Amino acid sequence: MKLATESLEDKEIWVKPIEFRMTKGMLGFPDDLEFELLVNGEELPFMWIRSKRNHELGFIVIEPSEILCDYEIEVSDDDAKALGIENAGDALILNIVTIRDGGDIESATVNLVAPIILNRNSLLGKQVIVSNHMRFSTKHSILSDSVNG
Repeated sequence: MKLATESLEDKEIWVKPIEFRMTKGMLGFPDDLEFELLVNGEELPFMWIRSKRNHELGFIVIEPSEILCDYEIEVSDDDAKALGIENAGDALILNIVTIRDGGDIESATVNLVAPIILNRNSLLGKQVIVSNHMRFSTKHSILSDSVNG
């Protein structure tokens, strides 16, 4: 897998399908509230989210359905209400991917405990700790197709 690590600013291959606002910023980055989702067809199913204020702040993300067959999360009523999510179809779930030095997909992991949940309609998002977090790992192998695998 090839991931572009140079500046994304001048790349024509990048598409910005959505811009969104985080209610409290990302965990560890509370001051960055405005983000954009960037897609490069050559890198799918991997995508990037990047701070609009600080282009150096970006994360590789993936929709869990692209890699897992049994990822079912429980979100607190307070989080769902804050995002205006009334049913599962309102939510876009993105999980942060970590690729270790060298960029080998074999060593890549995905954080299943703290996904980013976006309301598809309002484009309001929040990184949450899922209520059933004990079932998941913050370093789940990207090559495993099951939560328990």
